[in-house]
Amino acid sequence: MKCFINGFMHSMDDKDTIYHQLTTEDGKIVALDVMDLRLCDEVIDLQGGHLYPGFVDAHLHIAGYGEFLNTIHLNDIKDQETIIKHLKSHHPSDFIFAVGYLDMGITKHDLDRHFQDISVVLRHNDYHGLTLNSHALRRFEIEDETGILKEEKAVEIMQKIPKPTQKELINHIKRAIHQLYRYGITGGHSDDLYYYLGFEKTTQAFKQALKDHPFRAHLLMHHQVLSDFESSGASWGIVNPYLELGAVKIFYDGTMSSKTALMHAVYKGSDSHGEIVMGQDLFKHALLRARKLGLTVAIHVIGDKGLSDVCQLLSEHPPKAGQKDRMIHATWADIHTVKQMKNLPITLDIQPQFLSSDLPRAYRYFSQKPELIFPWKSYLDNMLILSGSSDAPVETPNPLLGIKDAVYRRSKEDHRVYESDEALSVREAIRLYTTSSHAQSLLQPRGYLKKGYLADFSVFDCDLEKLMERDFERDHVLMTIVDEKVVYQAQ
Repeated sequence: MKCFINGFMHSMDDKDTIYHQLTTEDGKIVALDVMDLRLCDEVIDLQGGHLYPGFVDAHLHIAGYGEFLNTIHLNDIKDQETIIKHLKSHHPSDFIFAVGYLDMGITKHDLDRHFQDISVVLRHNDYHGLTLNSHALRRFEIEDETGILKEEKAVEIMQKIPKPTQKELINHIKRAIHQLYRYGITGGHSDDLYYYLGFEKTTQAFKQALKDHPFRAHLLMHHQVLSDFESSGASWGIVNPYLELGAVKIFYDGTMSSKTALMHAVYKGSDSHGEIVMGQDLFKHALLRARKLGLTVAIHVIGDKGLSDVCQLLSEHPPKAGQKDRMIHATWADIHTVKQMKNLPITLDIQPQFLSSDLPRAYRYFSQKPELIFPWKSYLDNMLILSGSSDAPVETPNPLLGIKDAVYRRSKEDHRVYESDEALSVREAIRLYTTSSHAQSLLQPRGYLKKGYLADFSVFDCDLEKLMERDFERDHVLMTIVDEKVVYQAQ
């Protein structure tokens, strides 16, 4: 048995229930405030730290985040000249691949002036677009007037870019998990199975990485790997204590920054409402195929019209009794749709950091302001379950940043607070990453400090409910504990 002592242990059951001693055995909590320390094999001193149920990121790309950490990234670079200098400084042989580019209108012609004999591919920060120079377009046998490719065209190019080897993919996963430990993350729901080496090899890479890196990985299955899933003989659900296979990931619309999120009103200066990226027929086919296999779906939807459409489709084709689908993003909405959502068996994976990154920029794209904007409080008031996430590597997978943005709703661009009536309390925001983040987890029980619950904990140097806004940006993680093992400890 292990005993954790000298800390403030937040049960998340209610605000006032705080323990000061916790005992675990075989990966589960066996006692709270009652164990004789002489019976413990190991005593872990929290030194006044604040212990919470293990934090979970409900939607990210674990392998993608590991790759991001090993790749040229352009995040937070907001002018063309600096981007060009940054790309030139890396001196690659014949191919530049950079991620995190905020689309500022750079075209193939801009890149061609500096890179004529080398292929350049910039992956947009929303991960739904690419910008290529002429050399790269020729390399991939694509003709395009600007070199700016969105949605399905971008996916086509990404499939042609050389994939990492199995060993490299395992290292990407391990690298990501190491960094997630540092943020206090004990588990994550990840969409990676389509983008690398296929269903079987990517699943095997996760199994291998998790052998010596304890982490609760829940993998979504992209609809385009369903045939591989069926032929592999794999079973949906719990694979082992660190790995689960979850819902079928389907994309309905695109993104706000690429003006492909499906909106009720047209985008400013155009007659476009956005798009259904797969087309209505293919989307419905993917949904019905998942239902035929008895599986739930995890649907990427951002626009208010897209959200309305998806709710209607899910009401017509519900999952099996007892199952819940999940919607990823649900950024813009209208009141009628929110009331409809209340009656659907769904949970929502939200990304609070998107607000601070996307506003007020989004308003410059819209011809008409949506009725509801990042409406987290409205969702909670309608009894919807919200799980917090980062969509890393789109955003930094630091849950404290997500908590800050869920509570304060302040833009990074103009530092204004937007739609303050939709703000969450700090406690509600913490629950996004603890109790509510397990709504779609199959390995239970978890998310509270209770006898019999899994021994996954995140330990901070303070009571998170007492932090000031600016303090959330500081490093507060003391320990990360998975399956009662201390996997990270601050120096």
